[in-house]
Parts: sequence; C-alpha cells; structure tokens
Amino acid sequence: MQTAASHNLYVNCAPSCWGYPGVFQNNLDHSDMIHITDQYTGTSANNRYTVGTSGLVVGSFAPILYDADIYAIAHAGAAIFGNGYHEIYHIFLPPGQDVCSTGSSPLECYSPDNLTTFFFCAYHGSVDFSDIGHVLFTVEPYQNVNGCNVVQPSPNGGLIDSTADVLSHETFETITDPDIDAWYNYFDLDLFGAEIGDECQDFDFGYGKVSLNGKNYEIQPEYSNSQHGCAFSPYVTP
Repeated sequence: MQTAASHNLYVNCAPSCWGYPGVFQNNLDHSDMIHITDQYTGTSANNRYTVGTSGLVVGSFAPILYDADIYAIAHAGAAIFGNGYHEIYHIFLPPGQDVCSTGSSPLECYSPDNLTTFFFCAYHGSVDFSDIGHVLFTVEPYQNVNGCNVVQPSPNGGLIDSTADVLSHETFETITDPDIDAWYNYFDLDLFGAEIGDECQDFDFGYGKVSLNGKNYEIQPEYSNSQHGCAFSPYVTP
C-alpha cells in the first residue's frame, strides 16, 4: 500500500484511554522509520500514511468479541469514512474487553484474564462486504497488561509506549501485507508466515529508544530486506 489514511475507532472510551494514539501515528508518518516500507511498496514519497478521521464507537458489547463483532465495527467506520486499499481502520478495545479469533482451534484470544486462551496482543486483517466492498482493519486491545506491555521505564510510560509498540507492528504489516498474501517469510521453517513485524518482535518486549519526528518512543524494529535484519531506519548502518 503506497498511501493510506489511518482511522481510529475508539470503542466505549476516549482516545486518552490508549494514550492518544493519533499523536504517535502522526510522528511515525513524519519519521525516517516509516520509510522502511519503501522497499516493499515501491515509492519513497513522504507523508504517505496520514492520520484520517477517527470516531467513537458506543455500544453494549459482550465480554468477549468475535470476528463478526469486529467486522461490524469495521463496517460502521468504513461506511462513513470510505473503503479500499487507501484506508485502515484501527479498532481500539477498552481495558477489560477480550477478543477471540472465531476460526482458531484451540481458541486463540487476547484474554489477559484467561491465560489458557491468551495467544495474541493484536492482529490485522481484511474483509469484503457486499454493500461497501473491501475493508482493511487492525484490532488493538488494551496493551498495558502483562504479556503485551513494553519493559519499564520507557520514554512515555507503559500506556503510550505499549500502545505505540503494537500499533506500529500492525500498521507496518497492514501496509506491506494487507490481505495476508504479500510480504511474509516463505523460506524459513521456523518463521514461515511471519510478517515484517513478527520477525522483529522481542517476546520480552524490551526495546531501545527510537526517535520519531523528534519524539522518543520504545517500540519494536521492523524487518528490512535491504538490511537483512531488524531496523529502525531504512538506511544501512555503516
């Protein structure tokens, strides 16, 4: 995806519940780090991944959401702000809200309150609707919990940096592999299917500081084909 606008859909909580993710997204868009995507998208233009219009989603939801629930939220946003490969809908779930993948067996979830099914911190995907067409989305549960949060201390504290860490992971992967059929590891048996964020995820969630548009964050690097390794910048270090 050479260009895209990120639309944040905040479920039953104000943006402050996640540390104002739009601020991070704007800094990422104006950083060198976002240009790691250039090698995958075939363009080096600046300011390609802007912050679009966001919205508050208010409703009564079950303690566990499933695919149909996520699709309904994504549809609600895309019906207003637009569909296709130039829009990404980031669905932010409030503290205490679990989400599970309907098709997984055994059940795979974001469920810090139930460690037997706790399998992921976030994910991205796409869906086709008969009325509005193709929609890209990421699911962003509350990240400042054990198992998803970054090591402290961090430049902005656990809430902002934990949110930014996972949001950047899913953003990079949506740009480079929007339909789970583009850029991913095909040859390594241990990493087969891993996308550019997966390859560089530290499961201890301890990363160094990176400056994005003049502001420091603690987020993971992304895999760079040109550097044959994980990087915070598109430039090869001498």
